[in-house]
Amino acid sequence: MRVVWRIFFVIPLGFIAACLAAGIFVAVAAYGIGALDREAAIWPAIFGVLAAPLIGGLAALPALTFIVVGEILSWRSAFAYLVAGGAVGLPAYLLADELAAPVSAADAQLSMAAGIIGGLAYWLVAGRTAGGYGQGRTPA
Repeated sequence: MRVVWRIFFVIPLGFIAACLAAGIFVAVAAYGIGALDREAAIWPAIFGVLAAPLIGGLAALPALTFIVVGEILSWRSAFAYLVAGGAVGLPAYLLADELAAPVSAADAQLSMAAGIIGGLAYWLVAGRTAGGYGQGRTPA
């Protein structure tokens, strides 16, 4: 039952948290939170929530690959998910921006940073307890 709970609830919730965190990070970086007054400070959060499904759609396949590998190998290190998030962030951005203008170094760094933030959010929700399905059980 624990495996079913993890696969159908914890892992998708972690992916949603990662997409929301990356979206809000990109929105705050784009708006510049220091330049906003109190009334306008809600707009980065709204934009981030609206950008989360786009980020999730672009990052789904590479992120799913890392999630499956992390579950199989029982990765529980935050560093592993930070590196995986950065590795997912850059290709997802390059796929989204393929037909637009050439990618600048600042855009590539922003997408990798958003991936790292997403990886941290995933680790906080689901990565800390990855794998280990047979651990903690006593023989019958």
